[in-house]
Amino acid sequence: MSRDRPLRSLKKPLRTVLSAITLVLLLGLLPAGIASAQTQSPSQPAVPAQPQSPPQPPAAPVPGAGAAVQEQQGSAQTPSGAPPPETRITKAQAKELFRSVDEILGFASQDTGLPITHKVKRNLITRESMEKYVDKRMKDDKDAQRLEQSRLVLIKFGLLPQGYDLHAEFLRLLSEQVAAYYDPKTKSVNLLDWVSLDTQKPVLAHELTHALQDQKVDLEKWELGGGPKNGSPLPDQQEYTVEEAQAARQAITEGQAMVVLLDYSLAPLGKDVVNAPDVVDAMRAGMSDNKDSPVFAAAPMFLRESLMMPYTFGLDFVRTVLTQKGKEAAYGGMLDHPPADTRQIMQAETYLDGQLVPPLTIPDLDKLVAPDYERFDFGSMGEFDVYLLAKQYSDGDPKMHYPHWRGGYYFAARAKAAPKDQIAMLYLSRWDSPESALAFAKLYAHYLPRRYKKTILRQSPAIGSPNLYVFDTDEGRATLEVRGSDLLILEGFDDAVAAKARDALLRSAPLPELGVKGNH
Repeated sequence: MSRDRPLRSLKKPLRTVLSAITLVLLLGLLPAGIASAQTQSPSQPAVPAQPQSPPQPPAAPVPGAGAAVQEQQGSAQTPSGAPPPETRITKAQAKELFRSVDEILGFASQDTGLPITHKVKRNLITRESMEKYVDKRMKDDKDAQRLEQSRLVLIKFGLLPQGYDLHAEFLRLLSEQVAAYYDPKTKSVNLLDWVSLDTQKPVLAHELTHALQDQKVDLEKWELGGGPKNGSPLPDQQEYTVEEAQAARQAITEGQAMVVLLDYSLAPLGKDVVNAPDVVDAMRAGMSDNKDSPVFAAAPMFLRESLMMPYTFGLDFVRTVLTQKGKEAAYGGMLDHPPADTRQIMQAETYLDGQLVPPLTIPDLDKLVAPDYERFDFGSMGEFDVYLLAKQYSDGDPKMHYPHWRGGYYFAARAKAAPKDQIAMLYLSRWDSPESALAFAKLYAHYLPRRYKKTILRQSPAIGSPNLYVFDTDEGRATLEVRGSDLLILEGFDDAVAAKARDALLRSAPLPELGVKGNH
């Protein structure tokens, strides 16, 4: 890939598509036993002390950047195995739903403290028009067009299986999961004509929170996190920080909207996220229930976790700030002073304490691999990326590794004589201690043989020897070296480039001669 068309991130294509069309996962949010947190009727006050009508279990809403919900009957099957015909809401129901927008917008404004500066436009859409919109966004968005290209990097990391059709499977996943959404381009909320009123109202609380965020900060511009609106390439050093900022900001928009959705669902009981922590914990646990979403359930862990991250970690983060610092800090203050990276999202105390991880200094990577290799991709590797790798590589708790992250990035290149589907990769990470770096190296080395057709372990750390793993693979040499708190992983580069990389990034002695050259 040429220098002026970088992919820029493992997750950037996914994040951009999600942000553009504001998707949600159709996962049950209200587990059995707490379904008494009913939705409000339009005639109820914004935060009633008691329900104004007999409790009725709501359909399970699904959170999201364009929140959506799936009715139970929608996932049922007829005896023949075909899904039943969808039920469309009536004209009278549609009018009631339209009338509820202004009241629910008022609830969201009162709940967040974000002011209403103008009314929100509303549309009623069919499933067919929604699917066409999704398909168009997928085709038009530049990052979405690069989704297939990012597949090779994801396979290299072991996050996707060999031969996985990322573009086709992602479209299938979106077709299952897309629902109502707030569109910042048209400043309108789009409602669904096949989902019941009681189901859509909590979802509206989520979507209209996005509308209030948009009225305060201009969401499309704010979510760029300092990146260019036209998607033009950035220098690696700037891209390193922008990617993490964008991921953190998406978690903020979704986390705030999730809290409002839960507050709206709990309001008839006189409860909210702060004063009903046990109920919220149970509702939060329900977000991982995917029994009614077969495509999502069958998707690789990487896709499932990447799609859920803004809602799960985002909810936890905003809830923590709200509990400890209050409404202003959790909403308006957070939009004015957003977290810098996924570490601050995943460890809220680092945001509250103002802890920042300084960015790594990135050398001229193109010069480092020239002339035999050319750039294919570059991206930051933040704390959430470490979470993904640790979850993929082990059945243990990812928290054993990701809180120790202190920086990282990868750089993929292709040898000029290499097969089209073969890339070499450099991955530098920094940790809070040499022990943490070595622990992650051990985890990575343990999984590495599963990512190649053939591997031979030539060297591993031992008492009195360097903290160095050396593998021979069918795609060349792979080395993992810990120097202090830094871990440098090189896969598929020839010995000359590997030596230059180690000298530039670790300032260490050359690799021992093992008689095996990297291949192209």
